[in-house]
Amino acid sequence: MPDLSRLLAPRSVAVVGATDREGTYAHTTLLNLARAGFAGRVIGVHPTRSVAAGVPCVPTLAEAGRVDAVVIATPADTVPGYVDDAAALDCGGAVVYAAGFAEAGRADLQEALKSAAGGMPVIGPNGNGLVSVMARAPLWGDAVTVPDAAGGVALISDSGNVGVVGMAHRSGEGLHTVVSAGNAAVIDTPTLLGEVALLDGVRAVALYVEGDGDGAAWCEALARCAERDVRVVVLKAGRSARGAAVGAAHTAALVGDQAVFAAMIDEAGGVMVTQPLELLETARALAMGRRDSRGAAFLTCSGGDAAIAADLADDLGVALADLATSTEDRLRALLPPAATVANPLDHTALVWADTEAIAALAESVGRDPAVGHLVYVQDEPPGLPAGPLAEWRATRAGGVLGGERAGTATLVVATTPGQAAPGAVAGLDNALRAIRVLQSPIPEAGRLRDMARLRGSAGQPSAIDEVAAKALLAQQGIAVPEGRIAHTAEDAVSAARGLGYPVVIKVVADGVVHKSDVGGVVVGIDADGDVAREAERLLGLAPDARVLVEAQAAPGLEVIVAARRDGVIPTLTVGLGGVWTEALADVACVPLPASPGRVRSAIEGLRAYALLAGERGGAAYDMDGLCIAASRIGDLLVSAGLSLIEVNPLIVGHADCVAVDAVMT
Repeated sequence: MPDLSRLLAPRSVAVVGATDREGTYAHTTLLNLARAGFAGRVIGVHPTRSVAAGVPCVPTLAEAGRVDAVVIATPADTVPGYVDDAAALDCGGAVVYAAGFAEAGRADLQEALKSAAGGMPVIGPNGNGLVSVMARAPLWGDAVTVPDAAGGVALISDSGNVGVVGMAHRSGEGLHTVVSAGNAAVIDTPTLLGEVALLDGVRAVALYVEGDGDGAAWCEALARCAERDVRVVVLKAGRSARGAAVGAAHTAALVGDQAVFAAMIDEAGGVMVTQPLELLETARALAMGRRDSRGAAFLTCSGGDAAIAADLADDLGVALADLATSTEDRLRALLPPAATVANPLDHTALVWADTEAIAALAESVGRDPAVGHLVYVQDEPPGLPAGPLAEWRATRAGGVLGGERAGTATLVVATTPGQAAPGAVAGLDNALRAIRVLQSPIPEAGRLRDMARLRGSAGQPSAIDEVAAKALLAQQGIAVPEGRIAHTAEDAVSAARGLGYPVVIKVVADGVVHKSDVGGVVVGIDADGDVAREAERLLGLAPDARVLVEAQAAPGLEVIVAARRDGVIPTLTVGLGGVWTEALADVACVPLPASPGRVRSAIEGLRAYALLAGERGGAAYDMDGLCIAASRIGDLLVSAGLSLIEVNPLIVGHADCVAVDAVMT
């Protein structure tokens, strides 16, 4: 990956197009730097001006010299030339604000920019720039206020406005670095993620993404995050058809398969969200928390908040701590008589504003050996008079102080956006998403790099007929029905007799992939005459048609297993097959390579798992065989250089699995 260190934390900045004209990106950038207290050298570049916004100017970038960051705030057609100048001077990188490149049909101009950059990093074009809070360096086209201190969250956005919203949200509290990638002509979002993860102080990265990007680059960047335990939250546009169309028009990015992208992020221990507020607040919670597999404990003065926290924890898969008997005994001694010992714990308003009383409760809970995450829930209504405000703060201070005494940090959470106190997380759901991640182990960087290694192209797709496809499956150790090819109706009858009735017959022909669509599959045939009649019909479906006669598989549960390479990364999909595939859409998506154990973990998250496991008195199906077969199908995709394998259905019995239909390209 390129070195972005000078650009992301600059000590010298040149602003090309420097001007006193208010409202322009160049003028605003100069004002932003002054307001933020940027301590480094700032120089303007303008052919005729000597000063702009109080900053000295020189006529050319060459006279500005070798700076860390070049901000180019000039029209699109002039940009490649300035980028070329900056690269020749060995500058640390450039920020390009101008629109009018690939997103406007000017792919040639964007390619010229990229060519001019050479190995120099460029942010943009068609973006808002970047902000380094630690360097006090807002290289940003809109007016922005930089928070007094850097937090642990980096925000990377394919949308300039999401970056603007992020900087404005709570006045940028908790932010460390903000980058608006724009068209990402030179430096794409995965590269930014990999570089930002290396910055001192970054604990979590919030990503707004509009295109899939390169899967191998994503996996490498996510591996870097895993190595440093940098947590990742992603808001990806394009889940709907309209969202995909708008996203593509906005950034000239192709929006791809959401399920595959989500599977990649999940494998990296990341969180997928759907709104900017969730993106920002979940990242804040992740940056503040620590990894601990033990349960969460909630304290609040509201029974309603306690009940809601319990329900949301169950919805989001967050483990709540079961308090020890000794802890419960201490709490009973400390709580008002009207309170009930539970987790979540409502300490009631009877101890309102009593910092020490609440601290004692929080300390007791925080010291419980089953508690890994201590959460205090309190909203602070805006506009409170001084007296009530002091009471709210005294109450909350008890929850924080108790955590400190117990040797843990208390996560303060408000249930309602707009009522979160400074330092608190807005939204119980956002906090719980973060806690669920923090209760899990650090993702495996090696696993992510294995995924990157398999991203290579499989070449130009071409169909493989079912006979050849099943031969490949059999070579991989996957059971298929015994079958024979027939070129005439008489051959079909002979084959059926040899296999034994009942049989299944199918058409095999170039261009016929989904046989059921053309009536090309007949099951349960148990007489010579029926075989002859149906074989004659199937042979007439195409000039090169042949008939595959197979022994009919024993009944079982129909499962679809599909391995594909056309998404952002190669994946394996497993779920109920046959007519239920589209009706229920109950499938698990697992990045490749996928061991049987990983397949099982994914299947256990399906609604259909209860059926497979034989719950409610049913007989269990061959889960081990299913997981082994699915893993081998994924391996075959890679080893044989295939684009797609779809086995639908794989008949899963109580003691075996048989692939009765297969499509490959």
